[in-house]
Amino acid sequence: MITFVLTFLPTVLLMVFFYRRDRNREPRKVLIGTFLLGTLSFLPVVFVENFLSSLGVLSDANPLFFNFYDMFTNVAVPEESFKLFVILLYSARTSAFDEPMDGVVYGVTAALGFATLENVFYVVDGGLGTAITRAILSIPSHAFWGAILGYTVGQVRFNNRGRGLILMGLLISSVLHALFNTLLVTIEGSTSYSDSVSGFVIITMLHLLFIVFAFEIVWVLRTVKRLRRQQDELAAEDTE
Repeated sequence: MITFVLTFLPTVLLMVFFYRRDRNREPRKVLIGTFLLGTLSFLPVVFVENFLSSLGVLSDANPLFFNFYDMFTNVAVPEESFKLFVILLYSARTSAFDEPMDGVVYGVTAALGFATLENVFYVVDGGLGTAITRAILSIPSHAFWGAILGYTVGQVRFNNRGRGLILMGLLISSVLHALFNTLLVTIEGSTSYSDSVSGFVIITMLHLLFIVFAFEIVWVLRTVKRLRRQQDELAAEDTE
């Protein structure tokens, strides 16, 4: 029961959090549609990742740099790209997508749709320990990467930013995603080293993981706060 709750609770909490940060609440129909499409995007992503993996590039035994390269090209870019497709091809084309904050809300929603289905497979295979780790780190991280993607879409749509910003958002979210995966894989693989080296690797990677995770939290919270302030200012102007 605990494992089941931990599998889905992070998604619910994060959805509620970002939904309530939006002054002008998004229609549930569009949110549900975005979430479901994010969930369905897991299927083509698996196909793409399996294809890339079959080429023999992806290998946990590679040195750190090559491990990052593999995680970036074979995992992060496909996953973040399909999340972006959901935002661009569905969410951003609805009439509900009418202000910068919406980019973040729908970006998070699409990402959580993907992450939730992915989480089910990981937890079924790994059990309670995996559910706890992913509830604390992986699910929130997917939401943060989705927020970055959605933010750039919102900025291009409403603040006349060049479309290259969307590609920059895809690059940033993919780099953060790949770095996150690389650190976790390195920690998991450190057991093959001697005790002294293994301890050093684990401590170093955990520190780096904390820095990356903290950066994502701070950026997302500050961005959401700024966008909400803009909403409040516009609402105040309308009442004058």
